[in-house]
Parts: sequence; structure tokens; C-alpha cells
Amino acid sequence: MRLNKFIAKSGITSRRKADHLISQKLISVNGEIVSDFSYKVSIEDIVTYKGKVLSAEVDLVYVLFKPKGYVCSNLDKYNKKNVFELIDTKKRLFTIGRLDRDTTGVILITNNGDLAYKLTHPKFQIVKKYSAITRIDLSNENIEEISRGIKLDDGDFVTAKIKRVDKKEGKFLWDITLREGKNREIKKIFHHFDSKVISLHRYKFSNVDLKSLDVGSYRKLNKKEIANIAQ
Repeated sequence: MRLNKFIAKSGITSRRKADHLISQKLISVNGEIVSDFSYKVSIEDIVTYKGKVLSAEVDLVYVLFKPKGYVCSNLDKYNKKNVFELIDTKKRLFTIGRLDRDTTGVILITNNGDLAYKLTHPKFQIVKKYSAITRIDLSNENIEEISRGIKLDDGDFVTAKIKRVDKKEGKFLWDITLREGKNREIKKIFHHFDSKVISLHRYKFSNVDLKSLDVGSYRKLNKKEIANIAQ
């Protein structure tokens, strides 16, 4: 196994960032600094980062039904509730992308840095599906404009497939498909047209949905499911 892949499999970072660690001479093999990205790690090798021995872990991927009020970071300085508190494991994990604190639904949690990179980088165009509620409608022209692509106030160029599903009690229900998933993208899109998202739920990430999960519960994906996520 190549050194950068071994580092990523250890769960400390993605393979791309592993290259940076190697180039910065932060990785040692058998007590010697190794700067060769193509170095093949054997079963006898001892790989260390800042004095800590690394081991290539078995891939873990969980799908969690994220509740409202939880953040997707374990580094939150305000000590808010985080999604990792809901997973019964001592393994070092991180989320594949993020959902805002008030957004519910599918969040994938893993120790596989390569998989996280592939599922979040815009060039791979991984499909994410959401349902949203607003109090202000968008015109058909607005919806068509969004499908072609719009430039947001912060300069980001975004596209999305948006379908008006229903109108009930003065509220509009939307079905939304994204392929990039930039930070707070859906909320920014509606804000661009002077509308505000009052409820947001992600019901599918790639081919993974919540199935029969209750709010706050999770399940571990099997090997076949993990292999199929990025297809």
C-alpha cells in the first residue's frame, strides 16, 4: 500500500492532505523520515506521525439521522451538542460534508479520508437531495434561472434542480437536488430571491437514505454499500 493511502486509511486525514504531511517531512517509517510519496508500506513497517504510530483501519461508514440542534464538528468552541456524541464508538471519526445546526437528515460519518474527499469534492458531482419549506414562493422564471446557474452575493456560482412540491397554510414545500453542496448553498439560493428557508432536511446522499432510522439513530454501512456510495 502506498504511503499516502496508508496515512489516509489511518483516519488522520485524506490522501490529498497526506501528501502534504509527507512533503513537510512529518511522516517517519521505522524511525526515518520518508518524503517519497510512492513508498510502499509493508506489514513490518512502523509508520509514525508526530511520534504516534499509525495503523490502517478497517473502513467505517455510518449513516446518521441528524437531529436538529447538533453540529457536525467536534471542535466547536461553544461546546454545542455534536453528532459524534450519538455514535457509540471510540474511533476517530469525521463527517462527510456538513449540515447546519438546524438542518436535519442524512449525514455520513467515517474514518476514511479518501472517501470523504471523493464524496465532497465538486468535481465528482455527488447527488444530494433535500426537502425545504419557505414562506415566500419562487417564480417559475426564478426556478429556471437557478437550474441554469446563478451568481450569489458572495460571488459563488451555483446551480440546483428545484421543484415546487406543494403549498399548504401559506408555506411552500420544495424538493431540491444539489451536485456540489457548498456551504449553506440552499439557504443562500433562496435568500438571493428574498425568500427564507424555515426548514431544511436532507433525505438522500448519493444512494444512501434514512430508510427506517429514527431521529438521532444510526446504522453502519456494509462493504457493498460503501463500495456503491461513490458510483
